Amino acid sequence: MARSFSKFLFRAAKKISRLQRAALRAAMPPKSGKRAAVRKPAARTARSRSEADAPALGKGRWEATRHFVDAAGRRISFARYTPEGAPPAGMPLVVMLHGCRQSAAEFARGSRMNAWADAGGFMVLYPQQSMARQVQRCWRWFLPDEAHGGGEADLLAALIRAEVERHRLDPERVYVAGLSAGAGMAALLALRHPALIAAVGLHSGPVAGDARNAAAGLQLMRRGSVKSLPEVLRNVAAPEVFRLGMPAIILHGQLDPFVAPRNARQLAEQFRIVNDVHPQEMPADRVLGLGTVNSYRRLDMLRGRKAVVSLCEVTRLEHAWSGGDPTVKYHAGHGPDASALCWRFFQGHRRKLVPGAGAGP
Repeated sequence: MARSFSKFLFRAAKKISRLQRAALRAAMPPKSGKRAAVRKPAARTARSRSEADAPALGKGRWEATRHFVDAAGRRISFARYTPEGAPPAGMPLVVMLHGCRQSAAEFARGSRMNAWADAGGFMVLYPQQSMARQVQRCWRWFLPDEAHGGGEADLLAALIRAEVERHRLDPERVYVAGLSAGAGMAALLALRHPALIAAVGLHSGPVAGDARNAAAGLQLMRRGSVKSLPEVLRNVAAPEVFRLGMPAIILHGQLDPFVAPRNARQLAEQFRIVNDVHPQEMPADRVLGLGTVNSYRRLDMLRGRKAVVSLCEVTRLEHAWSGGDPTVKYHAGHGPDASALCWRFFQGHRRKLVPGAGAGP
């Protein structure tokens, strides 16, 4: 057993450099035979295109470029979507965290969450990672210390609090969802600030708390964790999360070549621990859409009659947001609508406020 385990680690270590080189090649922009246009006209064209895309992002108000600075002087840009009709006061808030090599606008178009905001009457924020922090716009979930990913989670928490206060949103109904690296950051944010977040949606994301550098993060994505899941969870979770709980819906494609599906099952186990669901309790397990391109297995872990952890394993999906706009990279037109699944799950959960709680860093 020990020998086979050692061989496994040796093979994983041998592969890591090849995987890193492949990731770098994938991250490089495509070659072009044409020279770039003059910079200033190109910038004006980009702005015009963003404005032209605005109607396609929903019936409400799309604000493409907003900026926030927290008390520590850290900056972040974000987009905001407000559905038309009633004023935002009292609305829920859904925060959407994009994946690597994505922008806020691309994630809004690809996920089509704004359509559900129009139907459900909630505001959506799309924070955007700075290329100055990470050249491929990856949220640094794999570096959860204060100077990197932990600091980014705290900055996002400060942004959320400011937006809730500014627009008088419902502080009991704040939710966060993310794709890939965005899912890694969504988990870190929710576990680090549990009094702020009522529930979390994790699509194609890695195990929480295991990685401590980029190489370890890449290895984790490829094969899941080989460590104690409760132990790595405690590395990044605030102690109060085990008292408050953190409902989570986890979605993952079974054909994902970049983030192994094992990560999703291990995430489900981590959030089972967080929500104190007894391991002997029988979950609700069913297959939906059998025989179609939308088929998926759903396993719900219940507290009473309410699902506090839902694992959705999408049969024919690769590394993409399920049921999204297939014209946008990292979004698939088939599979169940992940935005709908997240919003329906979120609707069943509130974070009951405790006086003095949730102030956070």
